[in-house]
Amino acid sequence: MWNDQSVAGGGFFNSPSQFGNANTPNQPQKTGRRASRTAPIVIRQALHCGDDGIKIWGTEIQIVSIVARVRNIREQSTKITYTIQDITGRMRAVLWLDQEAMDEDDKSAPKVKVNDYVQIFGNVKTNKGKKVIMSFKIMPITDINAITFHYLQCINNRLKMEAESKKEQPANNNTVNSMPANSMVGIAESGSVNGLNARQMVVYNLIRASTLEQGISKQDMFSSLKDRMSMVEFENILEWMCGEGHIYSTIDEEHFRATDAF
Repeated sequence: MWNDQSVAGGGFFNSPSQFGNANTPNQPQKTGRRASRTAPIVIRQALHCGDDGIKIWGTEIQIVSIVARVRNIREQSTKITYTIQDITGRMRAVLWLDQEAMDEDDKSAPKVKVNDYVQIFGNVKTNKGKKVIMSFKIMPITDINAITFHYLQCINNRLKMEAESKKEQPANNNTVNSMPANSMVGIAESGSVNGLNARQMVVYNLIRASTLEQGISKQDMFSSLKDRMSMVEFENILEWMCGEGHIYSTIDEEHFRATDAF
């Protein structure tokens, strides 16, 4: 879709270095744990990550980039807390202020108002049981194309990380257990495919098979699955797949499409 240079440059933004190392050319990875990186994500991924932080296809993400709308601003002497929202969810972003810079030229705080779109760079942390973005850079967005571009980046980045993950898997595919965990292959009779277990794959394939632009509704899915699983299990599967980036909500929180259904 894009080469590494075009993604890192962020063509819709003013600064060519805004995305930092978001999609730097692939470098040889050491065996075992893969290196951290900067990556664009959506809020749902931040809300549903574990205590060890954001991971996409096994890659640990140290710095995230989020494009969202500001819904509330709370200013204090040492920090500003923003409530931000995108099409996948809502959360808080905290920006600690440089008091010396504020005393000198009053440029430490970004010029952002409620309902503005912003791009935020930071780390996902857990504070009192809730996920928070600890921000180190917040920039207003003035070009509406930047919002669409960000979501395209999220999809492109996920597909690239999937490809990297498959390269790192053992070449032996004689058994289900040796199959690449994130490979985009068909349903197996047992075991894990696509990083999903058999029951998750049932839900995933229902979503992936939909040809409607808005995707398939939660009600239609459960009508087909109610004899095979409970509503609680079904909703847990949906929530997990959204958090992992396998699916996303479309016109509302009741309709879904598979990420690779483009």
